[in-house]
Amino acid sequence: LIVRFIGDVKRRASLIEEKKTVSLSSSIVEKEKIIVELVTVKHVFANILDLIQKGCIGDFKAMGAYHLQPTMNIEDLDNFIEPIVREAVQEQIEIEAYVPCRSIISSLLVHGWRYEDKAISFKIGYLKQQSQSYFKIKKETQSPSGWHSVITILDEGVGRSTLPCNKLNAIVGAGKEIGRLSILEHPSTSGHSSLGADDFLPIFIYCVVNAGIDRPCALCALLKHLCNDLQQIGEVGYYLSSFEATIMYIHEMDLALAE
Repeated sequence: LIVRFIGDVKRRASLIEEKKTVSLSSSIVEKEKIIVELVTVKHVFANILDLIQKGCIGDFKAMGAYHLQPTMNIEDLDNFIEPIVREAVQEQIEIEAYVPCRSIISSLLVHGWRYEDKAISFKIGYLKQQSQSYFKIKKETQSPSGWHSVITILDEGVGRSTLPCNKLNAIVGAGKEIGRLSILEHPSTSGHSSLGADDFLPIFIYCVVNAGIDRPCALCALLKHLCNDLQQIGEVGYYLSSFEATIMYIHEMDLALAE
């Protein structure tokens, strides 16, 4: 099944590659074809994940029950095991089925979103030279470390990871690290982060700009259209949407007006 799937993806992707053009107008059509291919891959991954979960969940729970505390009841075990199983199986599916297709999928994404990534690369180069205040990060919430730990997570986890699921996990980890670092650097009596919802996005934009993520527009397309639908709701969905909003904000930013 996996071998046939990989062959089909490579065949369809090769047909798209053969019809590559360099005009701006035709890139819209190319993007639509690439998105259709990514969504097809996503649905296959989701079906495989569902098949494995339904067929093996009893075994997974048995293994979990063996290794976990005996005081944990069945309901707690289910709530604990299922997300871990889903994440582990998703990663293995991507290792077996995405990695063999990665080079050709990446080639399509790079070509399809080449104009957007070229424009955003220039803007990021300029924005990297700016202070936290430029991004409208409030003085009382600015990081003395320059949000170094957040930027490192994005740089290593998003910029250097191969699997889409690991890139997505890094985005979530970076978002959480903003709150953790804020508490560490600006301790309060409550022990909670003083960051509000309006404070988060400017900080996240600053961190993404300084992380040096290659071809962020192509990356957004990959994550948005390839990630499982369940990964795009709740906490993970919130951070993925924040990442997409960040890339869109930078891409549409007018540097002349920003000055």
